[in-house]
Amino acid sequence: MLVAAGAGGATFSFLSVIDVKDDVLNHLNPESLLDDLLEDVSFEAYRRFSEKLQENGHTTRSPVLEIFQIGQRAFEDNDNHTAIYAIHTLDNASQKILAEYGELSEKERREVSFYQQDLFDYWKRLIDSAVGKGTDKTLYQIALCQKEIAIVAAENRLSRVGGEAAKTLQYLCEQAYQRDKLEKSYYARFKHILEASIKYDVPGIANSTVIYIKSFAFTITRDFEPEGKHQSWEESIVDNLFAYLRDTWSKVFEEKSGQIKDGEYRDLHDRFEKTIGHYVSTCWAFDRPYPSNLESGLTSVAISAAENDEQWAVSRITRMLIELWVITERRDSRRTNDLARIIDSGGRNGVEDAFDHILSYEYVDPDDIEGPVVIGEDGWEEKMEQQSSKMYDSVVEGIGRLNSVPDFREHVVELREQMETRYNDYFADSESRSTRNEITD
Repeated sequence: MLVAAGAGGATFSFLSVIDVKDDVLNHLNPESLLDDLLEDVSFEAYRRFSEKLQENGHTTRSPVLEIFQIGQRAFEDNDNHTAIYAIHTLDNASQKILAEYGELSEKERREVSFYQQDLFDYWKRLIDSAVGKGTDKTLYQIALCQKEIAIVAAENRLSRVGGEAAKTLQYLCEQAYQRDKLEKSYYARFKHILEASIKYDVPGIANSTVIYIKSFAFTITRDFEPEGKHQSWEESIVDNLFAYLRDTWSKVFEEKSGQIKDGEYRDLHDRFEKTIGHYVSTCWAFDRPYPSNLESGLTSVAISAAENDEQWAVSRITRMLIELWVITERRDSRRTNDLARIIDSGGRNGVEDAFDHILSYEYVDPDDIEGPVVIGEDGWEEKMEQQSSKMYDSVVEGIGRLNSVPDFREHVVELREQMETRYNDYFADSESRSTRNEITD
């Protein structure tokens, strides 16, 4: 009994020493331990984890779990130095996994298991800790990591992964905003993700990022009250976010002209249109301010389209400007100058097409429109076509039909006349430099 007790005591003591040794290592030299953990991370290890996860569920141990745990413990101990090093290590681990995955062929990618959500779940849990117990520096480091992960995803054409990084950045910004910790240096990373998407020709990442930017802008718009003539901090954030959209939309015309109307960038172009339309219509319906730089931003995009001979896009963006002018009554005299600038940049045919299209419709009193057409009833297709042919289809979705405004034609004709006067007075001398192109269907 004594021997057995001694053996048991020895075993207990030995195990205790191991536990103490690990604990001491974590506290005395966590950076060395994190470096060792990073060395063990690979896509192959992550692939095996993904396969076991499908078989055994969440009892399977992730290759990055210990890195995450060290970071969590650092936040709990208010050790921001170690927390930042753990964040940096998790970033390197994430990039390492993604880069090795990116080396696989398309066929090989389809054949292997890769549970990418696990990576981003750890990031979101670190964000929760950083917002609650970390510093501005730790939050900034996480935001920077999401940008870097998105760039690696773009370089390796991993559209879904890049989208997840943008979504994680949105989560960080919303959490920081709700706790009055938001800095421009956090949400400015959205711009870098958008730029990487265009640079490496992965429009799917930009498409997702635009959605998350809009969602973040809605969070801000919903929670603040306008401050009269003075622009609030929240309004300046929204203006910055829409400036990122404007710059990226313009860059698409500058660098991807010819790949937009009928190419792989058409979905992204449509996403820009729908996002701006949805945001504006929601703000207008609920009497919330929307970006003060919206029309000037749309003008910049239209000029880029005009300079790159995308007259169909000039027409659609001009229609957006006219719709805002008439329906939401944003009748700033600067808009006439903006339209003249678009013409001067080579967009004459696109601008004219927009006005001609709108003026091809007559006013329709909403009360005169028959009730909803029931699909399947006798002659429903013909009735649907008749109704559609009468009603103008707004580019800015959700703000109402342009030709349901009683005096819409007068407003549009007046705007056109003011535009021509402005053009003739200030821009006509450059008309010979403008390229007049035919509108193509």
